[in-house]
Amino acid sequence: MKAIINTKLILEDGIIFDGALTYENGKILQLGSADQVTIPADAEIIDAKGLYTAPGLVDIHNHGSKEYLFSDEPLKCAEHFLRHGQTTVLPTFYMTLSREAMIEGAARVREASGSGAGKILAGLYMEGPYMAPFGSNQRDILWNGDICEEDYIPLVTALKDDARIWAICPTRAGIEKFMAYVKEQNPNAIFALGHSLASAAQCRKVSHYGVKVQTHHNDSGKRSGLAQNTGGAGCDEYTLYNPDMYAELICDGMHICPEMVKMAYLCKGDEHLVLITDSMEATGGEDGEYSIAGMKVIVKDGKALTTDGALAGSTLSLLDGVKNLAKFAKIPFATALRCATYTPARMVGIDDKVGSLTAGKQADILIADEQNGDITLTAVLKGGRVVA
Repeated sequence: MKAIINTKLILEDGIIFDGALTYENGKILQLGSADQVTIPADAEIIDAKGLYTAPGLVDIHNHGSKEYLFSDEPLKCAEHFLRHGQTTVLPTFYMTLSREAMIEGAARVREASGSGAGKILAGLYMEGPYMAPFGSNQRDILWNGDICEEDYIPLVTALKDDARIWAICPTRAGIEKFMAYVKEQNPNAIFALGHSLASAAQCRKVSHYGVKVQTHHNDSGKRSGLAQNTGGAGCDEYTLYNPDMYAELICDGMHICPEMVKMAYLCKGDEHLVLITDSMEATGGEDGEYSIAGMKVIVKDGKALTTDGALAGSTLSLLDGVKNLAKFAKIPFATALRCATYTPARMVGIDDKVGSLTAGKQADILIADEQNGDITLTAVLKGGRVVA
């Protein structure tokens, strides 16, 4: 048995300031106030020295890092994110991948998930194939034609339960037939409102298929008004006013401005706000020039821009997203952390295993310091094993 002592435990509903936690065989055994947790004399002790002990981060939308995509090099990507506290990740496949590349990539992810850093891989987020054909890397999108059974049946059949989330555009002709087939093959599949100019009414029309979340809220398409200078209600507004919808946020201060972050938090709260990285190949690399899907991208000071100055993607770490949410929404660090742990785990349906410090769950644990809004990791445990 192992134990973490002298720590502040961040739980789902509060903080225990004089906490202790025990774990064994990759599972949490006990946790609570130090005087309530039994620690055997022969237990291996980790003294947190008064720092926070928190659940590992859950990143449900992540394309890759260090010049690699998850579809090509899942283990190399997993190793990078595990070092940054992301103990559960959904590799994300984009519309620039062919059907064959998606199927082959899914097989690589499935194989990698069985050992080492690959154990953080918990299924796939399919950012497409049937969103609106606009957004990042527009020139390379391969799924902007008709929605045809001969295209999607082999894909859905091959991925089945691996694909936890499918992002769609409600306005594409044939989308409902596709959604029905996905649910037939995997009743637990979730749909996301992806890049789309759909109206709120069009979002409602497909909601019964299991539309549960919006892909990176405020950065995936807005509904135009009915006349000049008027605003229409689209995916953003539908997500904000619908109490059952979750909103993803790339909380880097660029994809969504601080004022809109605060509004999203006020509407959704920590129960339905999900922090994501949407990380791409330049994440974790040095400042400089990258070739992303054939497009030149300049990375400097955490910003990834095209040569004409347009935002080209995200290089965010999820821990920085937590820090930014706390700052922008003016909420406690522990509250912001929930949006990157328990809330995404619950949305995906894996909260019985990860997302909180709870007896019986995986010992995916972070030990961290927080000073004046700055968060520093001092240890990362995956399944009870110190990995960083």
